[in-house]
Amino acid sequence: MRSICVIIALIAVLGFIADEPGHAQHQSSASLLELKLAAERLRVGSVAPASSVNASQSSSLQTQDQRVVMLEELITEALQNNPEILAARRKFEATTKRPSQVSTLPEPKFNFTNFGVGHPASTLNSSNFAYLGVGISQEFPFPGKLSLMKAIASKEADSERQMVRDTELRVISRLKQGYYDLYFIHKALEILHKNRELLEKFAKIAEAKYRVGSGLQQDVLKAQVEISLLAQRLEILQQQKGSQEAFLNSLLNRPSTALMGKPGELNKSELNHDLEQLNRLARENAPRLNSHQEIVDSNAFALNLARKEYLPDFGVSFQYQKTGSLFPDYYMATAEVKVPLYFWRKQRLGVEEAATKLVQSRHEYQASAQELSFGIKDQFLVAKTAERLLALYEQGIIPQAATSLESALAGYETGKIDFLTLINNLTVLLNFEMDYYRELSDQKKALARLEELVGVPVQ
Repeated sequence: MRSICVIIALIAVLGFIADEPGHAQHQSSASLLELKLAAERLRVGSVAPASSVNASQSSSLQTQDQRVVMLEELITEALQNNPEILAARRKFEATTKRPSQVSTLPEPKFNFTNFGVGHPASTLNSSNFAYLGVGISQEFPFPGKLSLMKAIASKEADSERQMVRDTELRVISRLKQGYYDLYFIHKALEILHKNRELLEKFAKIAEAKYRVGSGLQQDVLKAQVEISLLAQRLEILQQQKGSQEAFLNSLLNRPSTALMGKPGELNKSELNHDLEQLNRLARENAPRLNSHQEIVDSNAFALNLARKEYLPDFGVSFQYQKTGSLFPDYYMATAEVKVPLYFWRKQRLGVEEAATKLVQSRHEYQASAQELSFGIKDQFLVAKTAERLLALYEQGIIPQAATSLESALAGYETGKIDFLTLINNLTVLLNFEMDYYRELSDQKKALARLEELVGVPVQ
């Protein structure tokens, strides 16, 4: 950003003043004029993406790994390696095996019979009733039951397929949010490092003026306190950076100590959908909502199946019976019907249970739809607010802070502004720059959450 020009100019000029306190009176006008020109350049400009910062400035960041890692690379890696996504996919694959199983007839039964007369080991020729029999039997559910079982299992598989997509969207959303948080942390570290360099220069200037009797001790103490506060903030940000990198590594199924790299530069995005369009997209595409709809359909089929349990199942069997050589062989065919005799204790309660589950699933669908609608509106407001704040920082706050700094420089030149006021004005400008990147990160995170909720890209 153009505020870097002001920082570099201040470091150069104020460092010169600190090294030559006796010569400061003669050089102050020219030095402050240079600072005013730099501040004027910042005042008329707007906040630009940090890509304008050159490689020498970026190298001042004290990070473990300066390799730029792009978000698209991390998303691809997460889709391939994230354990939660892999588990969801395996679960879906398992449910796809169910429809064929439940829609197949029950296994046939083969039987063998030894029918003796007088005692079990009697010979076949001892009586025309003795025989050895082999046979087969098969059960047949009432027509329509197997197709309903298959429909139920297929709907459950479709629900799990939607949950796979929901899991992918959720993991990608968390990955994006973590990436954007890490991006802000890197930017905040960059800004604080440069702010600390300035304050250290200011402290030297204050000490030099104090030694020659033209400064106050409170200026020295104030500068030292500000440096200590910055050191505290840097330590906190370093801890947050390490935690954020460990979080991203966990989503990528990497060791927690793996180097993450530096996030690439981000540009401001615009949300081109209104709230009604987002809700419509969610109703059509949100996998979480579609999964609940598949469960509703599955429970509707289950209710129809429960009602069919009032209808009897059937069974047929055939047996060949071998008798002695003196007697003719027998053949026996049997048909049977399973009568739902205890329907008031079994089938009736089964229908009530299925009907209750259907109502439950409909309520769960409505609850999910309401939760989705709230989440969409909440993130929509966050994204739009961040968008307006970014414009405000670019067009109002940052230029106004630069103008204030320019005024402070002019006041310091004429002796109307003390040294600490100049420090405060510069600190305010740098803090506004940090707030800008925080809002940029918040906007990106809100859009990532919206994509998770809606199910399709919204940028």
